[in-house]
Amino acid sequence: MAIFTPFKGISPRIWVLALVNLINRSGSMIMCFLALYITGFLQYNIKQAGYAMSVYGLGAVLGHQLGGYFTDKVGYQRVQITSLIATGLMMLWLMQVRNFYALCAVLFILNTVSEAFRPANTVAIGLNSNETNRTRSFSLMRLAFNLAVTFALTMGGWLITKGWNYIFIADAVTCFAAAATLLLFVPQVQGKIPKSGTATEAVALKHSPYQDKTYMLFTFGTFLAALVFMQIVWTLPPFFKDVYQWNEFTIGWVSAINGAVVLLTEMPLVHRIERLKPALWIIRLGAIVYAGCYLVLTLPDTYKWVAAVCYMVFISFGEILVMPFSTTWATRRAPKTQEGKYMAVYGIAYAVANIVAPLLGTQIIYHFGYNTLWVFIAAVSLLSWFIFGLLLQKEKQPTTQEQPILTAN
Repeated sequence: MAIFTPFKGISPRIWVLALVNLINRSGSMIMCFLALYITGFLQYNIKQAGYAMSVYGLGAVLGHQLGGYFTDKVGYQRVQITSLIATGLMMLWLMQVRNFYALCAVLFILNTVSEAFRPANTVAIGLNSNETNRTRSFSLMRLAFNLAVTFALTMGGWLITKGWNYIFIADAVTCFAAAATLLLFVPQVQGKIPKSGTATEAVALKHSPYQDKTYMLFTFGTFLAALVFMQIVWTLPPFFKDVYQWNEFTIGWVSAINGAVVLLTEMPLVHRIERLKPALWIIRLGAIVYAGCYLVLTLPDTYKWVAAVCYMVFISFGEILVMPFSTTWATRRAPKTQEGKYMAVYGIAYAVANIVAPLLGTQIIYHFGYNTLWVFIAAVSLLSWFIFGLLLQKEKQPTTQEQPILTAN
């Protein structure tokens, strides 16, 4: 059937990795409602919530560095399993914390161990896919992620009405279940740096992604695009509560529209457009869509339902155009034996955005209001569009294009 065409040719191991992500992210309930947990249940103000969530994002920077380093050293399998088990234990610890400074410390450690999973998982996908299905493999992973987040938002909103402790327990259980699935069904494949190799391998090992100027410019553009998208997590829920006067259950199911749209449209859309235009061209289109989404939120409160639904639908299409294609571009740029380090830097772009997004967003809200934030975020999205345009022009000029570091044969 035509509906299954986008899924053809994807490795069975990719399907199991997608299942691991589905189980793991189905429990990401507290992260979906973290801002509301801090300001509502713990009774801290919006500025304190911004600081706490920025510390949480800071942990992701260390987590991506450690995850990338150990993926190249010991392989993606061990890193993923260790990360999942440690994350489950940290969720149970976080449930007990009430002091603000202790909260910040636990959030930092939690995200350090949690985000170590991402570079290892990305390398696992890259090594278990090929050039013909890599973008679709990443899209399948995102499909699993969005299905899980849709479930987490709706189920989490309901569980909160029963008690906040339930979502911490659910988070921990899904982490342990994902680790068990990974241990039982996904063997390690080519995930370790060779102990010996050719001269070109030795040269590659001496280089760093930080020396690859083209890749670092791409990473900066990715950071800006992530800063834009992350507002959906950090500042949009308080906006819905403060301005639209919605409760957590309503916020949960409205936010779930994002996951539902991605779930239904990403794989067919990626399958149709992945060969029509270069990845950077598609990413730029997504950045334009991002900008429009945030401008919609400046509409008067009379149109709040129209604005919220339009935002959720179109931010979903922007996400589809930006994220799987940027991940594919990053993996193609990475030389062999350096995949972990390159994907760690790519992940750090999102991690730093997770630091800046809540801190910057809450400060702008506190001093200038939500509408100022939305206009500013739209401008940031246009800046990312410009940067990806520079990279696209460079890509079209092979005679002057900077070459990535040498790779092994």
